[in-house]
Amino acid sequence: MSMKDKMLTELDPLELRCLSLAARGRNREDITRETDISHDRIDEAFDSAMRKLQASNVAEAVFRAARMDLIS
Repeated sequence: MSMKDKMLTELDPLELRCLSLAARGRNREDITRETDISHDRIDEAFDSAMRKLQASNVAEAVFRAARMDLIS
């Protein structure tokens, strides 16, 4: 199983959506407003995605996800 395939099975749809929106310049407040998902749930999704991608911050998680073609 490739790293991309592994990450696609590990990252849930909300994590991928949050990372994708962050890649487009949205911050947590924007994502909360645009998706009507609670700020706490958005924070949990980012925290979980950062852990799974072994990133120290959201920007690094976005970079790693984009580099693996998980988001565009």
